[in-house]
Amino acid sequence: MLALFDISGTRLVLQMGVLLCGLVLCCGGLAASGKIAAPSRIPRVENPYCDVATHIFVNLPEQATSLLDRTGTPMIVVNATLASTNALYAKFLMAHECCHHTLGHVRRYYEGLGHLGPQPFYYIRPQLRQMELDADSCAVEILKGADEAEAIETARLIMLGFGNEATGAYYPTGIERAENIARVANR
Repeated sequence: MLALFDISGTRLVLQMGVLLCGLVLCCGGLAASGKIAAPSRIPRVENPYCDVATHIFVNLPEQATSLLDRTGTPMIVVNATLASTNALYAKFLMAHECCHHTLGHVRRYYEGLGHLGPQPFYYIRPQLRQMELDADSCAVEILKGADEAEAIETARLIMLGFGNEATGAYYPTGIERAENIARVANR
């Protein structure tokens, strides 16, 4: 559930509720059964940045997400439209989502669900900003190691497009993320 959003207020609460319900039904992350295709039926794509099963999904309401399937196995889902229209940014997103898993962010989120508060992310809200910056930094390091400078620059430019707006619920602004990406890329 750690991905970019461009929403606010009541719309945020509604979108987060729809997202959570959709992921429960589509990916089996929180429910043992659902009416929509099982994760094994969602097309899988190669993710060169980690060994986490990565799938594309046409109706994903966000760009990408990291989650656990119903057995607790790590999983990444990427928006199919984005993957097909911006391959460089999709590389950054796949690395970024891998980092959410390797840095323990996804497990921390699921642990918080046992104490679900008044809205999604309630218990990890104070950490979300830093979690996104850490996942961005980790993704840049992975992409540097893979000689994917264009993917890094594409992500930086996309983040700049958000300007001073937050890139999601309780997330850093686009400028903060772009500056963080540039700083790590230039180390």
